[in-house]
This record gives sequence, structure tokens and C-alpha cells, in this order.
Amino acid sequence: MQVSIVIPTYNRAEDLDKCLNSLITQTILPKEIMIVDDGDNDEIENLIKQRKKEFKKENIFLRYIRNEKERSAAIARNIGAENTTEDIILFLDSDVILDEDYIKEILKVYEEKPNALGIQGYITNKPALSFPSNLINKIFFNTNTEKNVNRMLPSFKSVYAVPLTKKINCEWMIGANSSYLREVFEEMGGFDERLLRRSTGEDGDLSYRVFKKYPGRLFQTPNARLIHNLSISGRLPNETVSLMEEIYHKYLFYKDIDQTPINKFIWLCNKIGRLLRMAKGFFLNPSRGSFLMLKYRVKGYLECIYHSKKIKIGDLDFFNNMLE
Repeated sequence: MQVSIVIPTYNRAEDLDKCLNSLITQTILPKEIMIVDDGDNDEIENLIKQRKKEFKKENIFLRYIRNEKERSAAIARNIGAENTTEDIILFLDSDVILDEDYIKEILKVYEEKPNALGIQGYITNKPALSFPSNLINKIFFNTNTEKNVNRMLPSFKSVYAVPLTKKINCEWMIGANSSYLREVFEEMGGFDERLLRRSTGEDGDLSYRVFKKYPGRLFQTPNARLIHNLSISGRLPNETVSLMEEIYHKYLFYKDIDQTPINKFIWLCNKIGRLLRMAKGFFLNPSRGSFLMLKYRVKGYLECIYHSKKIKIGDLDFFNNMLE
């Protein structure tokens, strides 16, 4: 089986250059790397032109496409996938650095697990949450960490496997490093293109849909290791991020989670818990920054309540039009 890599990027030439360095030194090289430029300058295109011959010498097709549609990580990933050819599509963020055996270890799991539809590696610099914070997050169904456990919560928050000491089944996969068989990626319709700009939640949405239809066929391996540097380049303003998190996650909750009374109660508990933690942070350490973060979060909640009917049917124009 051969690997095509898709990397969407937004004004991150320096980060992308480091990522490419880790790809050209893999013990098993990919057949092609598709860079999809979501940015607003020529830095990425110039970088690819500079490095194309270097990759060609290693029989790697390093390709460049500019996203001419709406700026969106989800759309960029889909464009990349549509323009690749191999059996396995590996999606990476442009600010990751892979260990040299990363691709080798991903392919090894596909060989060992012939029923696998998707496999992700292990981000080694993602820390486990400290005991008090992790416990509180679990109580309020917020994102938390647990040894060798990967699960999607009814609040559309997740349990991330930290530490990861063995191969495990997954209910969701992170967009920074996730691979799919082309056939299942196309069957599921790719990433949700209603989600624009940083497309918060697009990775959980796609992978959880695969899990629900084909349980037990997504995996994570601790042997495919990488670092995720979480670049600050191209980040959105805090207010936009807060609104996006609330509105997009509310939409995905309606889309992917069974709308039972208990799940709705869990969703409400999660929102109350997040608000209480932010309010506590502000009152214990009052500052303009903590006040603004609390204000933005409350605004996001109110937007979700006011536009609840639109969000429920996937009409996100009221928010997406603000992003243009």
C-alpha cells in the first residue's frame, strides 16, 4: 500500500519547511505530498518551488494547489484528497514534525489490521492533564486524558489517550495526523465543508462518523510518533475562536450525537462546567484578558441559543458570513 500526504496550510512557510524536512527523511517515503495553500501570500508557493527538485530526486511528487474556494481547513483537506492517487491518504498539519519511522509504523498497522479503515499516530508532546483539572473535566464531560483510552463523549468533547503504551481502537482521530483508506474517506464524503477557516471539529466529525458506521476499525499506534508544535502563525482572534468553538460544536452535537434526554443533559453539564471554570479563573485572577475570554464565551452561548434552529439544520451562514 502506498501513501499520499495532504497538508493544508495558512501562512506557515517556516513550519511547513520543518515538516517537509521530516517527510523527506522517512524510512519509508510517501509517493506524493499535496500542499494546499489557504493563505494570502506567495510564501508557500515559493517554498514548494524551491524544494520540488529535492523531493523529485527521492521519487516523491511534491505538489502545490492554492485553495480558490472559501478559506477552510476542511475544504483544503478535501481538495488535497481529490488530487491525490494512492490507497492511503495521510492528513497532517503543517506544524508537525514526524519521527523518521512514522509512515513505516502507520503502514505496519494497516498490514497487521487488515480490517483497518483509519490509523493515527501519537503526539508525544501532548501532556496528560493534571489530576484536579482532569477530574473536573471528566465530571463536566469536557476534553480529558486517560491512559490508552480514545473516546468521543456525548458532549462532542473527547478522551485523548495520554499516555499511549499500546495499539488501541479509536472512536475519533485528530486532524494533525490521521490516515484513511481512500475508499472510506470518499464513502463518508470527506470533511464537512460547512466548517470554515480553522474548521473546529472537522476531524472529530469525520472520524466519529466512520466509527459509528464501522465500529472497531479505527486504530492508534504509539509507535508512529510525532511532535505537534501548535504554531501561532495564522491563528484567528480570540473572539472568533470562541464563537467558532461554540457554534460549530453545537452543530456537530446535533449532527453526530444521538439526541436523547441524557445526551442533552450531558451537553448542558459541559457548558455549565466550562462557564464556571472561566468565571472562577476571572474572579481568582481578574484581568482584562480573563474578562474578555469570559465575555466571548458567554457571547458564544447566547449566539447558540438565539440561532439554535438554524444550527440544528446546519445553516451556519449567520456565522460564516462574518468570517469572509
